[in-house]
Amino acid sequence: MATYASSSAQSWALFKEQVDDTLIKALQPRIIYNLLCKVYPATTGVMAWDKTNESFLNPSEVGEGGEYPGAVMTFARTYLSMKDIGLAPRLPINWIKDARFDLVTEYIEEIGFGIARYLNSDLLTALNVWIVGGTYNGSTFTAVTNHTTTANAVWSSTSADIVDDIMAADAVLAADDAGDGMKYLVLHPTPMRYLLTDPQFVKFYNMGNNDLITKGLFPTPFGITILRTSQAATTYGLLINVDMAAIKYYEREPLSTEIEKSARSQHIDIVARMRYAFACGRPKGLVKINTIA
Repeated sequence: MATYASSSAQSWALFKEQVDDTLIKALQPRIIYNLLCKVYPATTGVMAWDKTNESFLNPSEVGEGGEYPGAVMTFARTYLSMKDIGLAPRLPINWIKDARFDLVTEYIEEIGFGIARYLNSDLLTALNVWIVGGTYNGSTFTAVTNHTTTANAVWSSTSADIVDDIMAADAVLAADDAGDGMKYLVLHPTPMRYLLTDPQFVKFYNMGNNDLITKGLFPTPFGITILRTSQAATTYGLLINVDMAAIKYYEREPLSTEIEKSARSQHIDIVARMRYAFACGRPKGLVKINTIA
C-alpha cells in the first residue's frame, strides 16, 4: 500500500530520497559485469590500456654463477573511449504530489532494469568480439585461434551431447593454461532449458541426491558456474575463465541521477546516466560454443 505524506513538500523530499535508493536496488542484482569483471576507476575520458600479446613469461635454469636471462612482456596499446549511456524518462508530477510511491517505485525500477539490460548486452557483445574478432567501441580485435568450438548438435536435438560440448570448450581453455580458476558458462534461458533437462547432465548433478533440484539451485558441473541471462544470444554460449581472462570494467562516472521539474507540462524528468568502458587483458581465457541452437 502507498505511503501518503502530509504535504506536497514532504512528498517531494521523500521522492528525491527514493529515486537513488530504488534505482540502485533495481539495478544491482541483475547485472553480470560484477561477476565477470574487475572494477577499476577511470580518471580520464580516454584510457590508454595495454593488452598483453598472449605471451607468457618462462623462467630458465642457470648454472651456479650464471645470470638469469632478461624477459620482456609485450603489450599492445589500445585507447578506450568511455561510453556515456543514459535515459531521461518522464512521469506525472501529480504522482509525487499525491504520494503515489507505489507507482513511482515501479517506474524507477524499470529504469534500473533497462540500464542493467544494456550493460549486460554490451558486455556480452564485447566478449563475442574479443573471441571471434571484429570491432567494438571503436577498436578492432583479431580472433583468438581455435577458441570457437562447434556443438555436436543443436541442444534441442535428441542427438545432442551437451556435456561433451561444455567439456570440449573447457579443454580449449586448459590447452592454453586457462583451465583452472573461476569459470562461468553464460547462456540464454532457451538453451539453458535443454541443459537442465539433458539426461547426461541430470545424472551428473543428481547422483542420487536431489538437494540441488529441490532447492532450485543451478549445479556447477566440473567447477563451472552457469549464468543465465536473457541478454545472451540463443545460438551460442560463452565459457569464461574470470581469473585468466582479466576482464576489466573501467568506471569513469558511476550511475547517477538528476531530477528536473517541468512546470509547463506538469511532469518531471528522471535523468539517469553513467560512463564506463570494458576491456579484456587475456582473450585466451574465453571460449565460444557455437551452434547450440
